[in-house]
Amino acid sequence: EKGSSGGVPLLEELKFRWENHTIMNKWYSKFFTYLDRFYVKHHSLPSLSQAGLTAFKTNIYEHVKVGAKDAIIELIDKERDGEIIKKDLILNTVKLYEAMGMGSLETYNNDLEAKLLESTREYYAKKRAEWIVTDSTPEY
Repeated sequence: EKGSSGGVPLLEELKFRWENHTIMNKWYSKFFTYLDRFYVKHHSLPSLSQAGLTAFKTNIYEHVKVGAKDAIIELIDKERDGEIIKKDLILNTVKLYEAMGMGSLETYNNDLEAKLLESTREYYAKKRAEWIVTDSTPEY
C-alpha cells in the first residue's frame, strides 16, 4: 500500500483518496438521485452519501486513523520547533476526522483531539523543563 510508510506520505495519500471519494460520492448521488429519493427512503436504507461515508470509514479510515493521528502530531511538533510544514495536509485530515463522525464530532474527539491534547501537554512540559534549565528567571 502506498500510504503504509506513515508521516507525510500517508497524509498525502489519505488526502488524495478522500478527495477522490468525495468527488465520486457527489457524482453517484447526482447520477442516482431518483433511486436515492424514492427507493432508499421507501426501504428505510441509508442514503447513497451516508453509505459512501460508511464504506470509506470501514475500508480506509479505520486502517489509517492511528497513523494519520501520529503524522498530524509529528507535523505539529515540527512546526512548533520552527520547521515549515504542509498545513493543508493537517487541515484536510482534520476535516476527514470530522466527516467520519457522520454528523457528530465524537470520532474527531476520540480519535484525534484527546491524543493531540495529550501530546501538546507532553511537548510543552518537555519545553518547560528545557527553558527552566537554560533560561534565567526573567527570560523564563
